[in-house]
Amino acid sequence: MASDLERKYKDWEKWAITADQNDDGWQEDYPKWKLLMDAAIYEMTRKFPSRENIQYIDKCWAISHEGEHLADYARTHIDLCWDVLCLLTESEDLSTRWQVYDVLSCAGQKAENLLKKGLQDPNDYCKRRALLSLARLCPNDAKEIAEHFCQHQDPYMRQAAFVMATASKDKIFIDRIRQQLLQDPIWHVRKRASIQQ
Repeated sequence: MASDLERKYKDWEKWAITADQNDDGWQEDYPKWKLLMDAAIYEMTRKFPSRENIQYIDKCWAISHEGEHLADYARTHIDLCWDVLCLLTESEDLSTRWQVYDVLSCAGQKAENLLKKGLQDPNDYCKRRALLSLARLCPNDAKEIAEHFCQHQDPYMRQAAFVMATASKDKIFIDRIRQQLLQDPIWHVRKRASIQQ
C-alpha cells in the first residue's frame, strides 16, 4: 500500500506534466506544495522510514532545491534528520546531494567524515559544496585539503580551496595559498584570493 508521501509525490508528478516549467522554482507552483513538503518532513524525522519513503524523500529534496525547503528544515532539526541525511549522501540526484552536503556542517564534528567522503563526489558542484561545508568545521587537516584543491582543474574548486585555507587559521599558510591563487588564470579566483579575512 502506498504511503502518504508516495501518494502526494505522485500527485505532484501528474501535475508537473502539464505545469509551466519556464521559471526557476516552478516546482513550488504546485497548489499542494506545503502538504507535500510537510509529508516529506514527517518521513525525514521518523525513526525508521521505509526504503520506499527514503526514495520519495530524496525526490522531494531534488524538486525543492530552488527554495531549499527541506534543507532549511534539516538545518534547524539536524539531530532529528541525521539518519536520513546520512542516507541521502548516497543519492543519485546531485540536486539532493549538494543540499545535504551544505546542511551537514550544522551537525558539527560528527559530520566531518561524511563531508570528507563528499570530497570524492563525482560532480564538481557537489564536491565544492562539501568542501565549503567542511571548511566551516575547521578540520585539523584543513591545510592538506586546501593544498590539494587549490590545484584542481575546476576554478570554482580552487576558489573554495582558499576558503578551506582560511579555515586552517595558519596565517603563513593562508598567505602562501593567497599568493598562489593571485596568479590564477581565472579572474574570480584571483578576486577571492585578494579579499583579506
